[in-house]
Amino acid sequence: MYKLPCYEAKYFHKNYWEEITDTELMDDLYKIYNKITPVIKEMIQGKEVKTSDAVYRLKWKGGG
Repeated sequence: MYKLPCYEAKYFHKNYWEEITDTELMDDLYKIYNKITPVIKEMIQGKEVKTSDAVYRLKWKGGG
């Protein structure tokens, strides 16, 4: 089987992680970064990305 990417955000006014769509992630990151491809690469490598509003991470769903 294969794994599917799942993006999560932890907004600073909330104290929990919530799943967000890839469109929401791209929109939020584009507000801060002109080029989001390097940021996405960092997330694929397991790093969390911090902005002034939230922390973003990539999780993998499924697999086997």
